[in-house]
Amino acid sequence: CHPRVSSAFPRLGEENCLRGWRGSGTIFFSFCNLQCVFCQNWDISQRSAGEEHSASKIAGIMLDLQKRGCHNINFVTPEHVVPQVLEAIATAIPLGLKLPIVYNTSGYDSVASLELLDGIVDIYMPDFKFWKRDTARRLAKAPDYPERAREAIQEMHRQVGPLKFAPNGLARRGLLVRHLVMPNQSDEAAEIFHWLSEKVSRDTFVNIMGQYRPEYQVGQIANGGGRKYADLNCRTHRDDVLRAQQAARNAGLWRFDE
Repeated sequence: CHPRVSSAFPRLGEENCLRGWRGSGTIFFSFCNLQCVFCQNWDISQRSAGEEHSASKIAGIMLDLQKRGCHNINFVTPEHVVPQVLEAIATAIPLGLKLPIVYNTSGYDSVASLELLDGIVDIYMPDFKFWKRDTARRLAKAPDYPERAREAIQEMHRQVGPLKFAPNGLARRGLLVRHLVMPNQSDEAAEIFHWLSEKVSRDTFVNIMGQYRPEYQVGQIANGGGRKYADLNCRTHRDDVLRAQQAARNAGLWRFDE
């Protein structure tokens, strides 16, 4: 079957080292293998948005984004369509695709899938959302998320190593880990940063994100979501982000997206 693409465009909302001055060539796939109750893109991740695209059509999109001056090709939530992504890349390269490939994922990836991407993906950009199984079960319906994310991130690092930059300041190859700061989860953030420092590398490049807001089921007061997830039914404050940044430094991490 063909993957469903919800949108594709030069995105200026990504990390500085990806968006540059002409944007990251972002291709959003519909659906996700997690069911995060706070998802800010729930209309894409939990619904059948967009249209089905063949490998050749996706290859054409990639080449068009390259022609428009994008600095890279950025596949968003591709973990459930890895074979189709590989087919699209294999189609596009003989037609002139030269841009770095970014694999932008929730972190809930199988090592078997990632092994298929070895030598193909230039930049891995996984989330590491939760440290505790109970939290992952409650908020993403995936109690094994912490284990799968740890395995996946270690495999990603094995393939590409720490993030490296071109002379123009753009990311060229390596691992970039995102962590979304959420209310009342500072202890889990500290555990994640400690693990990244000790089990992956102190040189791991991290983006500590402060844009959490109550969305999807968390923000649906009418059907009880706001009460069920009352501990998350507020925006992240600047102090929360500062505490997370300090926890990362305390763990020995030093490379951050600013």
